[in-house]
Amino acid sequence: MTGQLDRIRELEKLYSTEEKNNVSEKIVVVTSGKGGTGKTFFAANFAYQYSKTHKVLLIDVDFNLSNLHLLFNSHPQKTLNTFFESKAIFTEIISSYNSNLDIIFGDSGLSSLDKPTFNQINKMFGEINNLSTQYDLIVFDLGAGISDENLHILSKAKTKLIITNPEPTALMDAYVLIKLLKNNDNTDGIYIVVNRCVEESEGKQAFKILTQLLIIS
Repeated sequence: MTGQLDRIRELEKLYSTEEKNNVSEKIVVVTSGKGGTGKTFFAANFAYQYSKTHKVLLIDVDFNLSNLHLLFNSHPQKTLNTFFESKAIFTEIISSYNSNLDIIFGDSGLSSLDKPTFNQINKMFGEINNLSTQYDLIVFDLGAGISDENLHILSKAKTKLIITNPEPTALMDAYVLIKLLKNNDNTDGIYIVVNRCVEESEGKQAFKILTQLLIIS
């Protein structure tokens, strides 16, 4: 019972005014309503391109299927989970890809018991705040879906890039994610990226359908 009460208290604090006032101007979260939209590929390329002229920290916070290391052909010995388990300090889990791009990799195949608590996530943000002056942009590759952990991280972000594609299921899942953010008064800084379009018109039509769903809901 005590554990359940603690969880309820954490959820109640999730969208408190204090939390919203701590949102970092430098944080960009890349997310999606469902898997398979190309979210991680987009996040990696977005961070890499921006790092050509700015200092960027890219963080893999997909707590189920982290695979950012595959795109960068890296085999990290220390990951974000290493920090959560207090087996390394935060600076030790940062990998330097090039002079302008640093990456914190995640772990794949974690069970629900391995997922970080809100306190651990807040501790991570505390460490990021301490390092924020070193970076022009901090990009999170968030896991797909609407878990409590994802919503907590999204509540910290100034900019939210929601990746979808023209498929009806992807659009519906993006709609559900945006609707949930709207219900929690967390819609500032939302941008839609319609990925995997054969033609520009396909992307525009998908975006039109999504906005119409949001208007009538």
